[in-house]
Amino acid sequence: MAGAAVLTDSRLLVLDGANVKWGAPALGTGATVTYALVTTTVAFPDARNCRSLVPPQELLSASHIDPGRLQGEVSAAFDAWSAVTDITFRETDPASADILIGAEGDPFGVAFTNVSHGPIPAEGPAPISRSVICLNPQANWKVGFDGNLKVYDLRYALEHEIGHAIGLDHPGVPGVLMDFRYTESFRVPQPGDIAAADLLYGSRGGVAVVAAVALTAPVQPVAARPDPLLGHPVP
Repeated sequence: MAGAAVLTDSRLLVLDGANVKWGAPALGTGATVTYALVTTTVAFPDARNCRSLVPPQELLSASHIDPGRLQGEVSAAFDAWSAVTDITFRETDPASADILIGAEGDPFGVAFTNVSHGPIPAEGPAPISRSVICLNPQANWKVGFDGNLKVYDLRYALEHEIGHAIGLDHPGVPGVLMDFRYTESFRVPQPGDIAAADLLYGSRGGVAVVAAVALTAPVQPVAARPDPLLGHPVP
């Protein structure tokens, strides 16, 4: 695994001392990942985050969002990442999906992501085995930007969480999707986000984005790493 690089606007997740990614455990290699919205309650008792995942009906009802609109926003959020890096997402059955999305069974904060990985190789990143994204059904949600930063845009939040689900961390600087803070300045991955994703999966269409990416970072206890953007620890 490469040593630390200069931190600018990109950072990869470090779990148990290793970076993580889907697909082959080698930086710059593409991957195909499946996803699904849960249709029944699913428990992950050993997870750091998202220990209980439930269907999103309560979330949709409370925020007056049509189920079909949620499906469209989920698809658009995955498309935003696959458009800029060599990772392909396919919707599938919840029983076999690599990434599961739903509402929190025990509402807290705004959103969380849990990333599980396989054995850590001697060199290179560890393979991700499953990611779980959960949204607080009691938080306020919307579709689109309206200037109210207290109500979160579903697509923006999902894109941010998908970034964690594929191996990206918070860089701690403004102006990128993976930053801590929720803004309504952009709705797609920014150059720093793309650089980090490209380091893991390679660039989409051979177009590289040049940026310094922190490959490693001190590992801190999860509970001590709050995310002011969506009020969640990672991962």
